[in-house]
This record gives sequence, C-alpha cells and structure tokens, in this order.
Amino acid sequence: MPIKFMAALFTGLFVISHSVIAEECSSRSENSVSIMDCFSARYKAADQELNVIYSEAMKALSSDGKKKLKESQEAWLNYRDASLELITEVNRKTGSTGNFIIEDYRATLVKKRASELKYILSGPNAGPAEW
Repeated sequence: MPIKFMAALFTGLFVISHSVIAEECSSRSENSVSIMDCFSARYKAADQELNVIYSEAMKALSSDGKKKLKESQEAWLNYRDASLELITEVNRKTGSTGNFIIEDYRATLVKKRASELKYILSGPNAGPAEW
C-alpha cells in the first residue's frame, strides 16, 4: 500500500477520531441521557472512522486483497454481533449501569477494529500493534 495513501488516511482520521472519541463519557457527572448520548457519539465517530478505512482500502487493494478484506470484515461483523449479544445478556438486569457498559463496549469494539485495520493496511510500515 502506498505510503502517501496511508499518510493521507491517518491525517484525515486523526481529526475525525479525536474530535469526539477523546471525550470520556463515563467521567461525566451529568444525567444518564447525557452519558448515553456521549457513548452514542463515540460509537458514531468510531463507525465513521472504520467505514473510511474500509472504503479507502477497497479502492487501493488488489482484487485478491479486496476479497480477503471483505471476508475478514464479514467475519468481524459476526464476531461483533455475537459479542454484543453476550455483553447484553450479561448486563441484562443491571439497569443504566449495564447500558453504559454495553454502549462503551460497542464503541470500543468498533474503535479497536479500526485500529486493527490501520495496522494491517500499514504493511511493512506498521509499528507495534496497539489495541
């Protein structure tokens, strides 16, 4: 993958991800609705970042690379859904605290996938994995 592509991608994603995701939702002293809105914003920002990474990679990869990325993403989506079902079941009777845990996990799970794809797509320029 060309270095220019990755540099442009990371620069654009830095602005997107740090504008909302840097906000710490759980440390807010506001009401439950405000905290849930914060978690929702974190999820939306992470999802947007993931979609940008995926779209840009699909434009740049070979046809074999595109096929493997698509298969990998489909497998991850199944993992994501199963993980969310599990954490929802575990926290089913814990009230708003459980809802906070679930929403935080949802945003963190998507952010982690974005980090994984950035790492994978960095090729030989990848440093140590961070997630």
